[in-house]
Amino acid sequence: MPVSDISVAMELRRRRCRKRNRIIAGVVAAVVVLVLVAMWIVRSSSVLCVNTIEVHGTHLVTASQVEQAAKIPKGQPLARVNTDDVAARVTRMDIVQQAEVYRKWPHTVVIDITELKISYQVKTPGGYLWIDPSGRIFNRTAKPTPNVVWATTSSGNRGLLRDVATVADSFPTELRRHVDHIEATSRDAIVVVLSGKRTVVWGSADQSVLKAKVTTAMLHVKATRYDVSSPEHPTSR
Repeated sequence: MPVSDISVAMELRRRRCRKRNRIIAGVVAAVVVLVLVAMWIVRSSSVLCVNTIEVHGTHLVTASQVEQAAKIPKGQPLARVNTDDVAARVTRMDIVQQAEVYRKWPHTVVIDITELKISYQVKTPGGYLWIDPSGRIFNRTAKPTPNVVWATTSSGNRGLLRDVATVADSFPTELRRHVDHIEATSRDAIVVVLSGKRTVVWGSADQSVLKAKVTTAMLHVKATRYDVSSPEHPTSR
């Protein structure tokens, strides 16, 4: 092959390589620009901003109270919402045991909460105290909460409050319908007051599940006073 033909072929090859390189460089540049634009849209623009907050799992608190505790500004870019920080703020609410926060694109933050369980409420001169199964006081209300057993206690001793919670949580549905309130003067002197001026001498919180079953069975016995403090040998009069 003549030298001139070889030179022409090499030049054509170089031109094709330069053209291919320019195309590749252009594609890479376009991709970089698209990535940067996408990052800006996600992290900084108002295109993907927060305009809705969904709250799930509320029973004792309201969704608006959770939103207030979450402190998520409307209009904030969704990607900039620190879900861990939001969960920590919501969990600081007395009634919330756990919170899970996640993003739902394009405009929503979802907050799933698990509330503390209210076993019963203590009636005091200043209102009603909510008690969880461990005997912890975690909320106060001016009025009684509907469908929650209330109690009077001789003190705010954590052990006594926990024992009353054990008693309240042992009530099956049938018995709960008859319960008016609980009176506890000490850990060994718990009395369950039923409707119709009937009382149940419960004694301590020991064997509460068995005591609840025995009491439920004894409701068919006409009496004003039931004693299940020794559930194997209950009495009534």
